Amino acid sequence: MLCLAFGVCVLCLILVRIKYGRDKSSILLPPALPGKLPFFGHTHKVIRNFTNMQELVKHAANDCAKQGGVTHLVFGRDLYYLIVDPQDAFTASNACLRRHYGQNFAENWMGKGIALSTGDVWKYHRKLLNPAFTLPVIHGFLDVFNSQSKKLADSLEPHVGKGSFDHCPYLLNNSLETFCVGTFGIDAFNDRESLQEYMDAVHKMVIIIMDRVLKFWTHNDFIYWLTGLKKKEDDVLKIIYSLADAVLQKKKATMANEGSNINTEFDITGTKYKPFLDLLLELSKNGALTDKQIKEELNTIVATGFETVSNQLTYTLLQLGAYPEVQEKLYKELLQVLGPDRDVGKNDVNKLVYTNAVIMESLRTLPSIPIMLRCVDNDVRLKNYTMRAGSCCLIFPLACDYDQSWGARTDQFHPERWLEGDFKDDKEFAAFGLGKRSCIGKTYAIVSMKVALAHLLRRYRVKADISKLKMKYEFVMRPLSGHEISIEKRT
Repeated sequence: MLCLAFGVCVLCLILVRIKYGRDKSSILLPPALPGKLPFFGHTHKVIRNFTNMQELVKHAANDCAKQGGVTHLVFGRDLYYLIVDPQDAFTASNACLRRHYGQNFAENWMGKGIALSTGDVWKYHRKLLNPAFTLPVIHGFLDVFNSQSKKLADSLEPHVGKGSFDHCPYLLNNSLETFCVGTFGIDAFNDRESLQEYMDAVHKMVIIIMDRVLKFWTHNDFIYWLTGLKKKEDDVLKIIYSLADAVLQKKKATMANEGSNINTEFDITGTKYKPFLDLLLELSKNGALTDKQIKEELNTIVATGFETVSNQLTYTLLQLGAYPEVQEKLYKELLQVLGPDRDVGKNDVNKLVYTNAVIMESLRTLPSIPIMLRCVDNDVRLKNYTMRAGSCCLIFPLACDYDQSWGARTDQFHPERWLEGDFKDDKEFAAFGLGKRSCIGKTYAIVSMKVALAHLLRRYRVKADISKLKMKYEFVMRPLSGHEISIEKRT
């Protein structure tokens, strides 16, 4: 094994030397990120800081800002343009629509769903799915959000007055359940054991993919198979696909037995809503999507949505606990708009102005998606440099949103900046992605988080210490330690 590892390292060094050692390109590179080593580039720096990505991003952002907003780094055998300048980030996002090749490792999982597809396939699917994420459709989910948020608040009750605890598992479970309700329909998650198994499988799948991305020698399919990771991936995929297959077949059988027109609606507490699966089946009825494509989109919407929302709520509650004055201001708005216990209705969503500012500031300072990776297929002209075709670009939402154009105290949690004229146009706010490939589920995420905060903050007062927060990057920024909160009952 030692000989194999040594051989792999030598091979990687040779590949790097071939690719960069004889580079005759006339296109000038921006300054290198500090820490670049001969042959190894910045690989050592990325791996060493992988469990403390927050600090790596901040340091990289500071170094990059000092050198004009664009630097370069070399990871493995690939050249990356690291971009923190908001204008250049927007330019790169619109010019580079193809996802980074590392995300292709998730193709066995999500297929050619909207998250991984490119070109005409992506444009076609995006156009088909856009109507499913409009505000009127999301309003139809408000009873789901209210019901699930109250269930979440109930689950935290045992921790009242008992010191700090990890709230992540509660938010994660609740978010996945909410997505399954809205995506598959109520009956999809009656089996609690299967739901937990599915969530564990999704988490394992993310770890497997990230492991392969970082261990660049496993990018080769044969070496990947030799390591045993391929077998692990296959086992996990069986679990993931089993839920989508079971739900799809059950839905079709129900429709066939009842002569359904695919207009099935579910009732949570008196308000009708249509699951995402039913909307997809309407498209399949018209021939726009096949069964395979439906399953790919189902897996995509759950996989890319539930953990980003739960993680963002984790960070938002942590920040509210660390800034009691912000929390109290938010609490007063909730009482003013909703009273002590009323559910959030569609007319309330836009009235929760400060709540929205809190969410946006949380996304600005601690985004769940900390890195956007794209392939540079053609030369792309930025303000001061040109990105070379065949390279990659790496955009940090966290770094872009710490740009000084956001006003004073960019490193502090200050929701008022969204109300005092410092607000930036969406084209420069990177937390939901930038440009044409920005997040299709933005409205869903913000509305669901508003409802969750409305129920949690009216019932509990949160306390937290954010100074020791550490996070790990696995496609989403996961809290590693220092994220615990404590809660007290409001009277």
